[in-house]
Amino acid sequence: MEKGTVRIPEGISFEQACFVEPVNTCLKGIETLRLEPGETVLVIGQGPIGMMLAVLAKRTGVRVITSDLYPQRLTIANSFGLNLTIDASKADAGAMVRGLTEGRGADAVILAVGGSGLIRPAMDATRPGGRVLLFAQTARGEATIDPAAVCVDEKALLGSYSASVELQEESVRFVMNREMNLERLISHRFPLERSVEALTLAAHPRPDSMKVVIQPGAAWAAGRPSFGEDGRSAREGHQL
Repeated sequence: MEKGTVRIPEGISFEQACFVEPVNTCLKGIETLRLEPGETVLVIGQGPIGMMLAVLAKRTGVRVITSDLYPQRLTIANSFGLNLTIDASKADAGAMVRGLTEGRGADAVILAVGGSGLIRPAMDATRPGGRVLLFAQTARGEATIDPAAVCVDEKALLGSYSASVELQEESVRFVMNREMNLERLISHRFPLERSVEALTLAAHPRPDSMKVVIQPGAAWAAGRPSFGEDGRSAREGHQL
């Protein structure tokens, strides 16, 4: 992988391969949490990044609970083996997690939803001495937290952002060995001439939207998508 270039193995689609960078960022977040086998982890938000975080957390030997406002996304999470799910549109995720942990709360919570409004609930769902990872809070601003939760309850508030060169090889192995069928996270594909529409959807996701890909190429220009169900015949595209 000299100078960051990665050779895509035969039989691996461009769609699968384009997840190397986002998987790397998720691996870095999981490393930051220092998870221990047997711990209980709540992942709030089951968009594509939340699902990758949940799958990567599960492979460390922890029990993963996922939550989302959209049942459609929880159904997709279930298909990836994430069977403990909370429909946050109908139930309080923190209360549900405490019910699943004999009242303690999660050992770690991953917040994979943008904005600061869920930081306090994420901390409330964490046991004393637990950790909260902020993964999607990229906009600067102010947030409400309980300072006693950090001081008295000794809860750690952590952050993780961007990829790590030290984790690139592991990320490449995970993606190229298809430990997770990442192509299934792509919900929408657009030709180059519909880039504005694609960008708008990526900026304002819907319950049925996951990863959005702009896919240039002759087949698209002619109005003929170049994908089979598994994406293996795909041409190179740009992921949003």
